[in-house]
Amino acid sequence: MEWRHTKKAEQALTVLVVEPRAADLEQTRMTLGEAGFRVVPVTRFDAASPLFEAIRPDAVVLAAQGPDFAAVQVARRLLQLCRGTVPILYLVDSLDVAAVRHCLDKGQGVDVVTRSSLGEELVLRLRAQLRLRSAVRQAMLPTEAHSTEALRDPLTGLYNRSFLLELIGLEIRRTERFGGTFSLVAGSLDDFRALRKESGRAIAERLLVYSSVVFSQTVREADVVARVGEDEFMVLLPTTPAEGVPDVMTRVRERFALARLQVEGRVLRPSLTLGAVSYPDMVGSPVQLLNGALQALRRARDTRRGAELEMMV
Repeated sequence: MEWRHTKKAEQALTVLVVEPRAADLEQTRMTLGEAGFRVVPVTRFDAASPLFEAIRPDAVVLAAQGPDFAAVQVARRLLQLCRGTVPILYLVDSLDVAAVRHCLDKGQGVDVVTRSSLGEELVLRLRAQLRLRSAVRQAMLPTEAHSTEALRDPLTGLYNRSFLLELIGLEIRRTERFGGTFSLVAGSLDDFRALRKESGRAIAERLLVYSSVVFSQTVREADVVARVGEDEFMVLLPTTPAEGVPDVMTRVRERFALARLQVEGRVLRPSLTLGAVSYPDMVGSPVQLLNGALQALRRARDTRRGAELEMMV
């Protein structure tokens, strides 16, 4: 089959597979082994984290089964350990609708793959995740076409709008070919223009730089934060479905609620409005998806301002 041994380089890639059922573990081990992966099989979920730290695999496959869905807890821990840089997949039985629903709802934005007799979907999805990781890392390396200056916003050091659009294009091509999803979260600082008018450009720019640091420290390392407008930021969340976006937005809001910036004897407390779109719930070009997230942000801002006006009446 053409999905087996398509790239010699993939023979060296290590996949940690955690599957309590011995027969299924052996089948998955054989499937991935025939596809050229080096497989480290384990039946106990409590062994996953220490083994992960010991071998540092290129990818992880977790069998997700009820009633406790221990795979979800393990995924949360592994994402913390690798800061989102190692692809993780849930493997569920094809007829286990409850497991699929649980993983989509509570699974930390990790992709779900259904078990098949041939294992083709698992192999293709693993390769897609690994290629995306490689492509993003390669795209972030300075080249003649992509100097550091061309990729970065000069004020905040975040990636700029044009480079983010290239990464969105990579995500679209990945999902069109291999399935999956991704999301975009847009954020805008509240009352930024009023602050700039009142306090001057220098203080306003310091707030932008501070906010960019807060954003970068809040999301996963695998996520991409960019500045796409004067006071507008965008986060690309690979493999995160629409169901996982509210958790991300809550985490960002809570982090900003604790943020304080002391400048010239003043304490600034940045707040922000968020909006999001997810692919393929919304389809279109990279520009259309980016604009869709910004439009969602502006609708959220209008709703907030309308509620504030009603409270004043």
